[in-house]
Amino acid sequence: MIRRYLGNTRSMTGRLALFFAAVSAVIGLFCFALITLTLHWAEDRIGERRILIDKKEAIHYFHSNPEINVVQLDLLTTAYNDLSLVPQTYQPYLIGKSHFLDEVHIEDGSQMVYLSTFTQNGVEMPIILLTYVDEVEISYDEFITVIAINLAFVVALVFIFAKLLMKLSQRLIEPVNALKAQLDKNDPSASFTLPKDAANEFQTLASGLNGYRTHVNELIKREQSFARYASHELRTPLTVIKGASKLLLRSSKDNFISRQMIRVQEASKQMSTMTDALLSLVRYEREKHNEPFRRISTEELDSIISSNLPLAQEKQLDLKCTIESMPTVQASPPVIAIVLNNLIRNAIAATEEGSIEVCMTESKLKVIDCGCGYDGHQDPQGHGLGLLIVEDFCQRFNWEFSLHNNDQRGCTVYVDFGSRKILG
Repeated sequence: MIRRYLGNTRSMTGRLALFFAAVSAVIGLFCFALITLTLHWAEDRIGERRILIDKKEAIHYFHSNPEINVVQLDLLTTAYNDLSLVPQTYQPYLIGKSHFLDEVHIEDGSQMVYLSTFTQNGVEMPIILLTYVDEVEISYDEFITVIAINLAFVVALVFIFAKLLMKLSQRLIEPVNALKAQLDKNDPSASFTLPKDAANEFQTLASGLNGYRTHVNELIKREQSFARYASHELRTPLTVIKGASKLLLRSSKDNFISRQMIRVQEASKQMSTMTDALLSLVRYEREKHNEPFRRISTEELDSIISSNLPLAQEKQLDLKCTIESMPTVQASPPVIAIVLNNLIRNAIAATEEGSIEVCMTESKLKVIDCGCGYDGHQDPQGHGLGLLIVEDFCQRFNWEFSLHNNDQRGCTVYVDFGSRKILG
């Protein structure tokens, strides 16, 4: 389900929006943290600079008044030159140190604490300054206001960029969805069209698809026309061959000539079957669903087996036929004859000794041989060429074709016609 959602171009715009929203949230949090840290850093630096300025004034005062140890420089800053006079709250930060500068948080606020030394009458003395920095730093409400203004600005920019991204992604993705929808209709006569504001690359792609579709349609029509015309043109000489061979067979008393005439008649019959199959395929390509379903007859199967029996006898092979039930197909008798003839002849060509069995069930056709097996290569002396013809017919009529090597020797060809029943 997740992979289907991620692989669907229709949801790509939404996924881009979701991704951009996640990135925007990360950017917003980053901006919030950056602004907060910057404000605190700026406040600390201002407090440090202020207390260093007060240090100079305190040193000057202690030099002028050596008897005084504590002085209130202003409303915010108090200076000491004796560590014992510093309030107990701040002494743990100063004991044992010669220098200290930091903001110390206490219950009633925050104070910037500074510890250093100065020289008075040749003696090094400590100097401690305490400054209430809360009075000069921005208040909590002011901090929230600054953060809100900055985040509002970021949100506005994100919204503008999101709208631009949505429009850009729709312009890039909608042509792909439009082409897919037109492909799904599977209408060979329709042309691929895109909105005029689509990118030039998509317009070029649509033009290329139209060119390929036109070329393919022309090839299909040319193939159908060739098969139709060739089939019609072959019928006349085949009829002449059939008539002439019959007349020669009646008038000839030579057994050799009679046998040859019978072979000519059999070959012309096979050519007629092939011609009818070609015409059937042409009709199927034009009207795929108009051919009625029918059940293969026993006489039809017996005729096919009988026509291939002499070829099997020449190689001293046993050609057997097992019928459990006759399947229902949407194909004419010539098509069935071509499929079964090719399978049987391939089996005979690949088998040197043993038997060939043709099995017919309600939905499947099986041809089992005792030959060398099938290695996947086209071999004029064995399996391959005839199977290509059978595979083409199976593809056109939506039959399932498969071939498996037997456990001991030979292979089995399966043609699954599908389970269908004729009503009535």
